[in-house]
Amino acid sequence: MSHRTWQRPLGTGGRDATRAQVVESIDRIAPETKEELAHTVGISEQYLSELLQELKAEEIVQKGYVVDDAALYDNSRRISKLFNDDADGAEIASDGETSDRGTEVLGLLDRLESVTTRQYDAARAAFLGESVEHSAKTLESLTNERYSAVLAELKSYTLTTDWPGNRVAADLSTIATNLEIVGDRACFIADVVDREGTGPNGIVGERMADIFASGTRINEYFSEILFDCELAVHRQLRDQEETVHRDLDELFELVTAYDPDMYGYLVTVTRALERAIYYWVDAAELAVQIHSGHQPDHTAI
Repeated sequence: MSHRTWQRPLGTGGRDATRAQVVESIDRIAPETKEELAHTVGISEQYLSELLQELKAEEIVQKGYVVDDAALYDNSRRISKLFNDDADGAEIASDGETSDRGTEVLGLLDRLESVTTRQYDAARAAFLGESVEHSAKTLESLTNERYSAVLAELKSYTLTTDWPGNRVAADLSTIATNLEIVGDRACFIADVVDREGTGPNGIVGERMADIFASGTRINEYFSEILFDCELAVHRQLRDQEETVHRDLDELFELVTAYDPDMYGYLVTVTRALERAIYYWVDAAELAVQIHSGHQPDHTAI
């Protein structure tokens, strides 16, 4: 793939700027016809045909006016600090301004992840009848504070960065939102456990403990991918996700032996736990795409 720039240079115009506008318009509005795209960009269809021919030759735009995501992320990975030793990593690391911004965003995300993980651990402890220093609900205000800090930094980046860099910022914003939802689900689980007062024992309790433990490992894999650029662990994450599916299937077979009230309680907690794990997996997939430009397999939870 050609590495000719197609991201619109700030404060400049000309052919490269128009090329970037074409790619941006395709990505944002998905035009159905060349006429519609030419009207959106404000150029003639003949000139548009010339630009599309170039962009298709460089594999940035595919047939049917679809932006190639791998090409997009390959050209816009400037907000995320990659920890690679290859040429791309060296180029990114040498850019002081973008490296500092990437470090700041990832640092804020790291702080958010640490508190949502504590909320998850507190929910697990509550379900298993263990004591914790701070409950998931007590930590909620801290989660909201750190979540707001991430969004503020990403908003600042978006306002000062041309497309497609701000698309990466949007992905990081989604990751932050996913983490905030994990914390929210943890609070929900803790509240349900508190209302119920008692938890299941025996094999059902063991299966629930196993699923909580799988969620912890998936979160660890997500963190390695996002913060350390350890993309190889995505395969391990997928394997762990499959283990969660098997455990959930077995669990729902087991809980049918409980009375209706306990069954409803277990289903409520399990669904919330399932969604928390889903949002970690989804965040990990976004992190893989930001770092590598390649979209991994879709989440199945």
